Amino acid sequence: MLACSANAQITLTTPTTNQIVQRDTAGSAQIAITGYAFQPYASIEGRLTPIEGNVHKVKTWTFDEEQIRQGFLTALIKAETGWYRLEISAIKRNGGIDSVSVARLGVGEVFLVAGNSNAMGLPGLGAKSASDQVISMNAVNKALNADNITVAPNAPMPKPSFDVLSKDNFIFPSGETAWYWGELGDMLSKRLKTPILFFNAAWAAANSESYRDAASGKDAFNPYVGKSWPNRQPYSNIVNTIRHMNSWLGIRAVLWSHGENDAQLKFTEQGYFTNIQTLITNARADAGYNVPWIIAKNSASNIIKEPYLPIINAQNRLSSLKGFNTFPGPNLDTIQIPRPVSEHFENVSGGIQGLTLAATAWNRALTDSLFKKIIPLQPANSIHTGVTPSTAFPGASFYMGYKILGTSEEGLSLRAELFDENEKFVDTVGIGSENPLLINLPVNLADGNYSIRLAGTSPNLAGSFSTLFYVNSAYRSVQIVNSIYAVKTNQSINLNWLTSASPGMHLLILEKTTDGENYTDLEQYNVPDNGRSSGLYAYTDTQTDAKTIFYRVRMEYVDGRFSYSPIVTILEPGAVPRLITFPNPVTRQAFYIQTNETGFAPQFALFDVAGREHPIFISDREIIGLLAIRPIHSLPAGIYILRIVTETGASTQKMVVID
Repeated sequence: MLACSANAQITLTTPTTNQIVQRDTAGSAQIAITGYAFQPYASIEGRLTPIEGNVHKVKTWTFDEEQIRQGFLTALIKAETGWYRLEISAIKRNGGIDSVSVARLGVGEVFLVAGNSNAMGLPGLGAKSASDQVISMNAVNKALNADNITVAPNAPMPKPSFDVLSKDNFIFPSGETAWYWGELGDMLSKRLKTPILFFNAAWAAANSESYRDAASGKDAFNPYVGKSWPNRQPYSNIVNTIRHMNSWLGIRAVLWSHGENDAQLKFTEQGYFTNIQTLITNARADAGYNVPWIIAKNSASNIIKEPYLPIINAQNRLSSLKGFNTFPGPNLDTIQIPRPVSEHFENVSGGIQGLTLAATAWNRALTDSLFKKIIPLQPANSIHTGVTPSTAFPGASFYMGYKILGTSEEGLSLRAELFDENEKFVDTVGIGSENPLLINLPVNLADGNYSIRLAGTSPNLAGSFSTLFYVNSAYRSVQIVNSIYAVKTNQSINLNWLTSASPGMHLLILEKTTDGENYTDLEQYNVPDNGRSSGLYAYTDTQTDAKTIFYRVRMEYVDGRFSYSPIVTILEPGAVPRLITFPNPVTRQAFYIQTNETGFAPQFALFDVAGREHPIFISDREIIGLLAIRPIHSLPAGIYILRIVTETGASTQKMVVID
C-alpha cells in the first residue's frame, strides 16, 4: 500500500500500515523507511511518535541534501517495543509544508506457524477475533484445483498489506481463519505488552514424509487424494515466507504444530525424527537463516485418542537436540480428547472451548524465560529500491538505483523481482551488485502497470517496492523522467521533474514553446555523477503571458544520444477548445486533444474517407494535461474522420494529414 500526500509530491512505499518488525532480546528493532520526493524541498524531516500507551521517546531525523537532490528518501530508525505513528514533513522553499504518514506501525513479536490442518485452521469452528494488537496479512496464496489438490506457487511472495486479525481473516500464506492464533496473540500481547504478527504456512493432510520429500526437491504425495502437491509444497510456503516476509520483518520463531497424521499412519519414532530434522535443516539452508523452531507435542486425534509415543518421543528429541536451535512447545495431546466431529480443535458453542485451550497451552509454553533463550532473527541490512522510469516497453532495458543500509552496506548481490499491478510476481529481471542495477524486461511482457522489488540473493533479503511504472508495446523508448509537474501560481510557473538513473547522461536542457512546434532553451543543468543516480530538478518561469505554454526536458548523453521528457502544458481557459484536435492539418503523424474533466474516458476511432478504420494509439503520458493520438501505422496524406464518443453522445471531426 502506497502512502502519499494529498498532492502526491511525496510518497512512502515502506513501511505500511499495521506492519510489525521483530524486536531483539533488549526490545528494540530497526524500522526501514523508503520514500520519494517529486519536488526539491528546502528540507525533509521524519518523526516516529509513540502511540497507544507506548512510553518511549519520540524519534526525529532529517533527510540529507543528497537524498533530497535524488528524490530518493531512505532511513533506518531504531525504535523500542510498541506502536508508532510515522510522519514525513517536507518544507517547501516558499515555507509551505507537504506531509505523508503511516498511521500505525509496530515493534514487537513476529511468528510463523507451520504444521498440518490443526495448525492451519478451518472456517466455522469457533475462531475468535483478536484485539487490534494482533496482526496478519489477510490473504492466502493457495487454491483447490479440480483434482482436489491444494496448489500454491513456489515464487517470490507478493507485496504485503496488514490488518487486525479478525476471526474469519486469513493468515498468509495458507492459514484459513484466526484459528487459535488470534487468541494466543492476545494472550502474548497482554503478558508481554507488545504487538504480535502471525504468518501461517501450515498445510492440510501433510505428514512428515510430505515435508521431507518436498524439502529434498520432490513433489510430495498426498495419500488422501492419491496425487502429488505441485511446486514442492508444503515446504515452499515455509521457505518463501522466511525469504520474502521474515527476511525484512524478522521473526522470533517457527511455531510447529504437527503429528496427528503421522500417528494415524503409524510412523516410527526415527522416521518422524529424521523427516522433520531434514525439513528444519533444509529450510534453514534454503532460506539462508537459522530460524528458531518451537515444537509442540502433538499426536492424538479422534482416531488415536491417546498420545502416540513414537511421535511424542521424536518431538521431544527434536526440541531438545543440542545445538539445533529448537525448543519445546506445549503438550496439545491433552486438549479436547476425543475431538469433535470436525476432527480438529473447536470452540464448541456451550461446550468445550478447544481453540481457547490450545491457545492457553501455547501461552504457558512460551514463557518469559524461553523468550530470553530464543535469539530472534533480525535483518542485518535493509534494501531500498530507487526511482523507476515512468514508461517502458516489453524487452526494454533500463537502470535502477538503490541504497543498502545496515551493518554491511557494500557488495550485496541483488535480484530485481518484477510484479504486476495486482502485486503478483512476474519474473526476475536483473541480477548483480552494480549500482545502478541493469533491468531487462521480458520481451513478451503484457501491457500494464508494474513495480520492482530489489532483494538480496545471498543472503536472502526482501527490499522495498518501487512505485508503479507503465509498460506498453507501442512505445519505442524508455522514459527515464519519472514525473514532471508544472503549476502556475500568480505570475509564475513552477516546474519540477524527477529522473531515474541513466548512466552516461550528462546534461539536461529545459525547453519551452508557445506554438507547440518551435522550442527555445530556458535553462541547462549538469547531471551529477553522469546519471548514475536519480535526480530532482526545478525551474521557475516568470514569462507566462501566452495562453498556451508547453515545456519539455531534453536529455543529452556523452555518446551523443539525446531524448525528451513528456511534455507538460499550461493552458489558459479557452485557449484550446475541449475535444477539438490540434494541430489540424496533422504533422508528424500525431495530434492532441483536451478532454472533459468529468471522469468519463472518451472513445476514439479514426477512419479514412472510404470508411476504413485505422488503428490508433492513445496516451495521456506523452503530454501531461492532453491526450496524444497517433496512428499505429503511418498514414498517407489525405482526409480522415475522427469519431469521438463521450457520455453525451458521438461526434466527428475532419482531420487533414499532410506529409
